[in-house]
Amino acid sequence: LPAPERIARTRTAPRNAVESQLATIWCEVLGLEDIGVEDNFFALGGDSIISLQVVSRARQVGLALSPKDIFSHQTVAALAGLAAKLTPIQADASIAAVINGRDLPLTPIQAEFFAAEIPRRQHWNQSVLLQTEQALDAQALNLALRHLLQHHDALRLRFCRDGQWRQHYAEAEEEQDILWLRQAADAEQISAIAQQAQRSLDLQHGPLLRAAYIEVADGSYRLLLVVHHLVVDGVSWRIVLEDLQVLYRQIANAEIPQLPAKTASFQAWAEALARRAGEISDQLDFWRQQLVANHELPSEFGATDATAADAETVTLQLDSASTRRLLQDAPAAYRTRIDELLLTALARVLCRWSGNPALTIDLEGHGREAFEHAPDVSRSVGWFTSVYPVKLSPAADLAESIKTVKEQLRRIPDRGLGYGLLKYLADEAVRAELQALPKPAVCFNYLGQFDASFTDAGLFRPAGESRGDERDDAVPLDYALEINGQIYDGCLAMNWTYNSKQLSTASMERLAAEFNQELTALIEHCSQGALAVTPSDVPLAGLAQAQLDRLPIEIGNLQDIYPLTPMQQGMLFHSLYEADAASYVSRFDVRLSGLDAVRFAAAWQSMVERHPILRTGFVSQGDWPGPLQIVHKRVALPLRERDWRGRDDAESVLQRLIAELQSQGLQTVTPPLFKLELVRLDEDVYHLIWLSHHLLLDGWSSARLLGEVLAHYRGAALPAPVAGFRDYIAWLQ
Repeated sequence: LPAPERIARTRTAPRNAVESQLATIWCEVLGLEDIGVEDNFFALGGDSIISLQVVSRARQVGLALSPKDIFSHQTVAALAGLAAKLTPIQADASIAAVINGRDLPLTPIQAEFFAAEIPRRQHWNQSVLLQTEQALDAQALNLALRHLLQHHDALRLRFCRDGQWRQHYAEAEEEQDILWLRQAADAEQISAIAQQAQRSLDLQHGPLLRAAYIEVADGSYRLLLVVHHLVVDGVSWRIVLEDLQVLYRQIANAEIPQLPAKTASFQAWAEALARRAGEISDQLDFWRQQLVANHELPSEFGATDATAADAETVTLQLDSASTRRLLQDAPAAYRTRIDELLLTALARVLCRWSGNPALTIDLEGHGREAFEHAPDVSRSVGWFTSVYPVKLSPAADLAESIKTVKEQLRRIPDRGLGYGLLKYLADEAVRAELQALPKPAVCFNYLGQFDASFTDAGLFRPAGESRGDERDDAVPLDYALEINGQIYDGCLAMNWTYNSKQLSTASMERLAAEFNQELTALIEHCSQGALAVTPSDVPLAGLAQAQLDRLPIEIGNLQDIYPLTPMQQGMLFHSLYEADAASYVSRFDVRLSGLDAVRFAAAWQSMVERHPILRTGFVSQGDWPGPLQIVHKRVALPLRERDWRGRDDAESVLQRLIAELQSQGLQTVTPPLFKLELVRLDEDVYHLIWLSHHLLLDGWSSARLLGEVLAHYRGAALPAPVAGFRDYIAWLQ
């Protein structure tokens, strides 16, 4: 086979209103100036967290989507076809509503928090320290914060212990002191105010959100926001910061405060999780296997027990050019997501260091996963995080490592949500079993990109002073090593927080540097033309990695692989057995007057792009379970134009051409499996010959396709396909 090479493409601009809306949203959340409707979301640097932002902003323009839709329809064109069929969003009051005073079930991550021995639980926060571009109106800021609490129900949660920990809603705090107004001479005084704020929250009586607006002696201003982790997470911060700016500007301009439609309440989500826990017992064996052998880290000093006071952090950044290549170049090589590439590099480095053949690691995910009857929480605030173990086994070779780690991650059911459900919400025996298993020594969390939260048009930008201690010094450390990655100001920063009683600063600095080197090598490898697919990219094919590595197609032009229908199998068998290329080839020819040949060709080209079956070939290999249909991303339109104007023998030659084309038939391996001959007989007269293999179309589909060609030719808008042929194959399987 020839060496793989990437196929350069020009970007296709949006072709309708829905595509334009989605393209604008993608540009906003990805920080890009322009995208094409066929560009892949993840190849552009998208991730699961950004997919939630896409869903949220799509809701605001009346398009109903879910994060799962983005994972299964990864281009604007595919997503627009899905969104166009859906009705505009109507807020479901029953899902968004809350019942004050009634207990809510604890979610798995909350249950884990209360199961741990944590002194001074009220001091376990997340926070941001912001610099404001101008002095803010304190009264407008205070009102904006109160509207924020009223809108986002989780910020009004309260927690009390009566034998066991319980949570319920309180009414919005009309009198509580949420906003502090302070003055500071310098960074030291800013830090002192921050320390006070970090210790000012109250789980039982509230508040669980504290704001401090600080006037600094140099004429600048700071806004500190401290929220207890029980009611906020990384995705929630993006929502909180966006909504606070919107509310402040509306109130400062004497407008009625109004935020985008609310998604599900935290109560609705917690109750849905409690129901889901009873539906996933089949996942238990998978989670057992992840922890069957817990791979420990070296202990340089012997001690393992430690508290937050013993935690130290090493931070290294990737430069902006390498970060851009990581986001926009590297994912295309192996059709990976950013976190998969980061974890590949991390697993290789930690396995080399520890001498272990595999890395057992806890992963943190955003937790807002789609499952049957799951409420939409794309724009809800709360602590939704999922934490789950996974065993990663990198190979000696970089390419094999990427493919192996990618597949190990994609085999995780429900993106890890089920582990916490089984561990804390399932029946007693299952809970006891999982809670008794060893906890990994390492945790990894990729927090995504934050540049979209701090734009030039925003009120805030991050400040450099200390935010104070987000956790009490006596809080036990959960892990010997915790790695958090995020992208801000165009650069990836990796924070390596470690137990200084177990691991040395020199070792951590060396590991962090080795990780940067490994990641740089991985980016370089992926950017130099390497291309491969793995089983999760073509899940219906049933092919192993070794078989996929020998595919008889340019990988850059591969869209999908799936089995044949029973009818297709019979046709292909007879077509090959009879060695007659003309068998199962249908012909349609017609005389046309007044035809615009350019528009006619454009209409057919649109059909090739619209219908994957027109880009499909049928292939069989000796070690495959059976013949498969391979869908190409692009094929040349098989349209040939002949100019026979003025020929006296045109009619007789035309009949010979038809007979010749019919006898030639159509091969079945390389698409397209159809031909178009457009013969111009006179100034205004054409004769069309259309040959198509029956493997592609039945009679009903042929008529429908021709109808769509004519509709496109007339300039009519075509409805989005109800379902694709692949969906039918999946249903058959």
